[in-house]
Amino acid sequence: MCGAMTNVLLTSAGRRVSLARFFAAAVRTNGGQLVVADVDGLAPALWETGKRVHLPKVSAPGYRESVLAAVEKHRIDLVVPTIDTELIPLSDLAPSLRSLGCVPLTSARSFLEICGDKFSTLSRFGEYGVTGPRSWLPTDSTLEVEIPAELIVKPRNGSASRDVFRVSRESLWEVLPLVSNPIIQEMLIGDEITIDALFSRSGTLLHYVPRRRIRTLAGESIQGATLDDAGFFPWLSDVSRAISSLGGIGPMTIQGFVTDSGPVLTEVNPRFGGGFPLAHAAGALYPEWIVEEYEGRPVEPVLGRYVRGLYMTRFHIERIVKSPLW
Repeated sequence: MCGAMTNVLLTSAGRRVSLARFFAAAVRTNGGQLVVADVDGLAPALWETGKRVHLPKVSAPGYRESVLAAVEKHRIDLVVPTIDTELIPLSDLAPSLRSLGCVPLTSARSFLEICGDKFSTLSRFGEYGVTGPRSWLPTDSTLEVEIPAELIVKPRNGSASRDVFRVSRESLWEVLPLVSNPIIQEMLIGDEITIDALFSRSGTLLHYVPRRRIRTLAGESIQGATLDDAGFFPWLSDVSRAISSLGGIGPMTIQGFVTDSGPVLTEVNPRFGGGFPLAHAAGALYPEWIVEEYEGRPVEPVLGRYVRGLYMTRFHIERIVKSPLW
């Protein structure tokens, strides 16, 4: 496919305006087009391109058929998901997409299942020497004896910081009924970090940018700064080895804390993170590289090549329209 144009479908684009712009620029190089999809007719990213698609929610009965129809109508080559709930459904849809000449940018289904469960993530990554927070399930027999004074309770399969509670040991049993399928973890002290990374279609780590999450809103970074990798490169190497071995490809959002005893992994999201624009500004040209790789052009690893000490701050901006698109 070297030299061929690529048409990309960006699903559940929502407020990912910058990401839409990055992909629009990437596909434009060879004459391709970006198609932006969302369930909300007022989603801001829909106005970043002339091609828009109304897709129902992932849980809706007609989701599968709507995706296939959009791919066929717009001759889509690559589907790029942006939210966790799309990953497994699009992975399952891969055979049907391939019959239309399209592939989803999703990791192996087994890897998606691991990342979708925070307890499984820590267990499986721990097999590769990756340190995570001490964690318990409500049924663990050692829970009453081992737990520290300060704890975090959150859903094993949650996202966007929903239903996350900071609790004391004494109030734990009052909070547990409020959280569906909970995991209990020790409170971590240190800087919260995110590492935006890109893995090739064969699972090779191509690039990464570590950043400190200075301030978040609804689980998304709105202020941050890129960090030097010297303090946790060995840890990142172990994390990357686990991702590659377990079937991870494409963009990854690796989250954790830098504590006094070293970096600690909290979760891995096999998709673009909300704070990715900072990484892109620092040199993580992932949309361009993804399109290049799909088109058959070689993309070589450039580890450690990014701008340190770059800051991001975000603000709201309005778009005034006469009516929703749907």
